[in-house]
Amino acid sequence: MINTHDLTVLPRLAQQSLLIEVSLAPKPGLVDPFSAGAHVDMDYDLFLTSIQAWSPYLKQYLTIGATCPTLTTLFTALRQVGAQGETAMLAATHQINTHKGANFSYAILLGALGWCLKTQTLKQLCEQRFTAVFKTVQMMTTGITAADFAHVLAKPHWSYGEALYVKEGVTGIRGEAEAGYPMLQNVALPFLAQHATLPMTLRYLQLMVYLMATLEDVNLLHRGGRSGLIRVQQAAQAILDQGLTTALDWTQALNSLDQQLINWHLSPGGTADLLALSIFFDQVRVSPLSWDVIAK
Repeated sequence: MINTHDLTVLPRLAQQSLLIEVSLAPKPGLVDPFSAGAHVDMDYDLFLTSIQAWSPYLKQYLTIGATCPTLTTLFTALRQVGAQGETAMLAATHQINTHKGANFSYAILLGALGWCLKTQTLKQLCEQRFTAVFKTVQMMTTGITAADFAHVLAKPHWSYGEALYVKEGVTGIRGEAEAGYPMLQNVALPFLAQHATLPMTLRYLQLMVYLMATLEDVNLLHRGGRSGLIRVQQAAQAILDQGLTTALDWTQALNSLDQQLINWHLSPGGTADLLALSIFFDQVRVSPLSWDVIAK
């Protein structure tokens, strides 16, 4: 049932979600238009360059999902084209990893969305809170963690994701995919639905803090270990416990936390990726760009 309109609008909303996420401010420890957060090698302009470089692949991910005959061939094709998207991103950023994790997740989720749109309309998927999309992700990524880490002990050098898996059993984004993105499906999207009356920026910033307080962020684990993760989670929870109500109060609290994370050299990059994905599915549901699609 996927049509030309779906193939045009959904990649635009995906790119828009990435732009909304990086433009949100203040974001503690993360890059925004006014701060590089805890980073010394990247800034807002670099993120814009990165998004421009790899966002053309968003439509390819969706199209692959809509045209592949089986889930096995779909996952293989998504990983192949996703590697091309990652190469384009790294070339544009001079090998600085701005969106590697996000590229993986957008590839998997857009591919699953395209797959589901072969048999259901976007309106139906929205009404079902994208359950079929997350189930499709689960089915097509079954076994990815075991397969990718099967020979990790024999490697002379580990990526930080591999190191976390060996040392702490953390499966990271692969585990999230195999589980059907439970933090996105069961935590982030319900949070946005429950706070639908808030202004958009405040709503997304509050979700960010909620995710910082609850997510096992592999970026924080890599940069600060388990103690660093817990420190950030507790600091975020302390903001939530204040019961802030005004945008000014939230801005002041987030600016203060930003300075803390800069001093700690900690950046919750996993939260940023999950926030962007949450914004995408939220925008699919509410954006004027998709209204005529949803109305079908």
